[in-house]
Amino acid sequence: MRIVVIGGAGAMAKTVIQDLSENPGVKEILIADYDEKKALESAVSYKDARIKGAFVDGYEIEKTAELIKGYDIVVNSAQHYINIPVMKACLRSGCHYNDLGGLFYGTIEQKKLFDDFKKSGINAVLCIGGAPGITNVLARYAYDRLDEVETVSLSDAAVDMTDMKGIDVFMPGYSIRTIMEEYAAQPVEFIDGKLKKLTPLSGAMDIDFPEPVGRRTCIHTLHSEPATIGESFKDKGIKEVTWRLSLPPDFEKKAIFLASLGFSEDKPIDVQGVKIVPRDVIAAIVDKHIKDRTKGVELTIKDLEILRAQVIGKKDGKKVEYNVDCTAKTHTRWGCSSGDVCTAVPQSICTQMQVRGEIKEPGVWAPEQVIDPEYFFKELAKREMTFQVTKKEDIA
Repeated sequence: MRIVVIGGAGAMAKTVIQDLSENPGVKEILIADYDEKKALESAVSYKDARIKGAFVDGYEIEKTAELIKGYDIVVNSAQHYINIPVMKACLRSGCHYNDLGGLFYGTIEQKKLFDDFKKSGINAVLCIGGAPGITNVLARYAYDRLDEVETVSLSDAAVDMTDMKGIDVFMPGYSIRTIMEEYAAQPVEFIDGKLKKLTPLSGAMDIDFPEPVGRRTCIHTLHSEPATIGESFKDKGIKEVTWRLSLPPDFEKKAIFLASLGFSEDKPIDVQGVKIVPRDVIAAIVDKHIKDRTKGVELTIKDLEILRAQVIGKKDGKKVEYNVDCTAKTHTRWGCSSGDVCTAVPQSICTQMQVRGEIKEPGVWAPEQVIDPEYFFKELAKREMTFQVTKKEDIA
């Protein structure tokens, strides 16, 4: 396996690369990043001759295609803005592709490349992180066991139990840019068989998760699952696909406040004659804030995240409800957060499946269309994730 990881010097890619490197069948990993210095430093830090670093500008399709030529697959762990240019580079170079999601609208556009990938004989798997990703496959587990599917309700809640040693620090579990977008944008849900725009942060619902998460208020945010599952499950009559999120409460309040101020904006504004992009500013401020506040302090991460698919449908004429949970904890060996584990590991597993030819059909696919839940859950369990399935039969 010869693999390129774009955005490879980023935080999320670190766990992807860690997992890939533990497979002796991986012959080479190229960490490609816009920050060449960080890419080269990151490659050296693994102390593994198979791992190298290089510069890439994912927007430069032809140059990216030249860089990745000869590799088996491109793992896109970068921000979703470059998904389509990188996919087009893969078409030119003949590489398989996967990513962590297109934040709904990007995913819709990416699906339009299906015929191009099919003609090229290569495949792309979109949205293969935690949410979206694991959530899609949790829903597929229930879909496989039902004759009819009526509703799919997806949710995610996390709790941070890290001893911060008295430090007050604003530490996102994943990209602050993505969080700003999720909180500010109108969520789009699949309701009554159609995609519908809703009010930002609407749909508040109390959901009971296993401890230590417990009861949490989850809200609609913009996400990719409704962009794919409604279509994927249409043969069984799906009517509704919704997504709700609850981040750690103290963090969530601050993040919603920042998004309400406009830090989600991607259009430049003028500040004393200088053009700045609010979303870039908040990302830089948060990065500096974390480094300054944690300098010289050794923190041991302790957190937990639960992903859930509640699926209601019918089996043998009786109404059935499945609740399928995946729990991710801080990885005992790697030391990375639950968010890193449940986002990065699925991408690594999918990458290995694609290169081994286990995802056979060329084209552009969502996880629920091409990933077998039983196999996927076993692989995730090897990386310390656990699953719980609750089934209620003959419900009202």
